[in-house]
Amino acid sequence: MDQPPGPPPSQLQALQLAYDRLQQQQYFQAAFLGSASHELRAPINQIISLHQLILEDLCENPAEEREFLAQANQAIQTVLKNLDLLISLSKLEVGGVTPNLQGVPLASLLHQVQQLTQMKSVNRHCRLTVTQAELTIVVWSDRQWLLQLLVMLVDTAIDLGSDVITLDVAPGSEEVVLTLHCDRPLKPQSDPASIPETEAPPRTGYDLSPEFRGQLAARIISHLGGQLDHRQLDDKGTEWTLQLPKETPTARDVP
Repeated sequence: MDQPPGPPPSQLQALQLAYDRLQQQQYFQAAFLGSASHELRAPINQIISLHQLILEDLCENPAEEREFLAQANQAIQTVLKNLDLLISLSKLEVGGVTPNLQGVPLASLLHQVQQLTQMKSVNRHCRLTVTQAELTIVVWSDRQWLLQLLVMLVDTAIDLGSDVITLDVAPGSEEVVLTLHCDRPLKPQSDPASIPETEAPPRTGYDLSPEFRGQLAARIISHLGGQLDHRQLDDKGTEWTLQLPKETPTARDVP
């Protein structure tokens, strides 16, 4: 009895391509989950250590106990904030939260970014320059997510120890390109699963690392109709290029 004919070669190639893409997505998701776990585990370990010092009566006086409790409280508040961010991002990726795409005036948005990051840059002795966009430039995005993304990138540049940070605007016919440049390199993040806990680099604070925040920004922008590219400048700096669609009649018609 003759066997039924199999799928044509073109269909087999399409299936193989879809399978390879699915495998790649699963790998990236697993790597991201490992990075997120490592980011949250570091401050939690610090909280445990602080409480252990108090429980074992190793503090010199009650004032030191209160100081350790204050540090632990600060750490857990940061962990909760980061958890909220990761949960919001997961809802965004699975469709539980839909971005509120609308026309966003770029000038007012960049002014708000500068206001939210100026104090931190001054405290770190960093010169932050944000180019003022023309009042007529309107991008098609979700204002709150885009604001959070830009603040996250500027904070990342500041936390790298940058002395000079610039955020430039280059409007095009169909899109707007924002370029964030800092004078410090962003080191690639190693796979946390391959680093023993005893050999992991010490964390100087409770917040997310600059490398991981770069990963978060790249995942957020993919849901806002934009694109984020990152490149190193010969170990002399880091540059992020953010491409955002302009508000157009076509964009407004998209549900």
